[in-house]
Amino acid sequence: MKYTAFPEEGRWLRGNLHAHTTLSDGMVEPQKQAEDYRAMGYDFLSVTDHNVMHTLRELCTDDFLIVPGWERDIPYGRWKCLHVVGQFPDGFPQESYSRPKGDPAKMSMQDLLDEMAEENAFITLAHPVWSRMEPEEVRALKGFHAIEIFNTGTERLCHAGHAEILWDMLLREGRRVFGVACDDTHGKTAKSDRFGGWVMVKTRTFTIAGILEALRKGYYYSTQGPEIRGFTIENGTATVECSPCEEVHLISYEPRGASVYAVDGRPLTRVEIPLKGGERYMRVECVDAQGCTAWSQPIWPDD
Repeated sequence: MKYTAFPEEGRWLRGNLHAHTTLSDGMVEPQKQAEDYRAMGYDFLSVTDHNVMHTLRELCTDDFLIVPGWERDIPYGRWKCLHVVGQFPDGFPQESYSRPKGDPAKMSMQDLLDEMAEENAFITLAHPVWSRMEPEEVRALKGFHAIEIFNTGTERLCHAGHAEILWDMLLREGRRVFGVACDDTHGKTAKSDRFGGWVMVKTRTFTIAGILEALRKGYYYSTQGPEIRGFTIENGTATVECSPCEEVHLISYEPRGASVYAVDGRPLTRVEIPLKGGERYMRVECVDAQGCTAWSQPIWPDD
């Protein structure tokens, strides 16, 4: 049987799922944010200001979409917190929508996720390392669809942007969770926190509904630059097709996967890796000559 990470039909769309503007604590106005992402070749942007959501429909064009979204948070002191990003179907909210910052005395972490699930959000656990979340806290939460495995803003702020180890922790336990790379742009770091991590979504329609459907099904990969053009499992072999890369890593559990490196100056564009048997999930990371990474979504062979 053949398992594939992406559908054969559809078009690729580049998007950022986490961005702030002057509507909350960002430094860039919404219109300027949308213009800049569109100029950089993005097809969609989700403006996710803190505890306030605006449709910003006026910023959509024939070739650029604003996906309704926001970031909700609960503080637990000076350093510790929970932040959750949500994307919503077109039409919600009608114009604008706000909620107060979560009160830890009245709302648990799970309460916040449950509330967002009731609103039919695509829910992503944001920057858990920066939030100082303990593994057992991440493990205890239910109902989120994805976890930020790379966050440009928190990486450039204090080297707290990577969370692959927490993603694999969940995957090893059988959790069907996807991985997101994003910017979380605020404009407050010495080095730009824009255009550093994004998702490439394969969708049948250039619509908000099509993007959300692809996100929920995992029809996308996350990247800092490299392209993953194909990832399939068939006849005991994992096949990866990518833009020129120096490294391709197959991450799996329970077997330990495998790594392939370019030799003699010949970059990797297609790699076949024999499986060891008993893999409960498999995902790949492709690393280019600049050290930038692309992360596939997992393939579960029992699907």
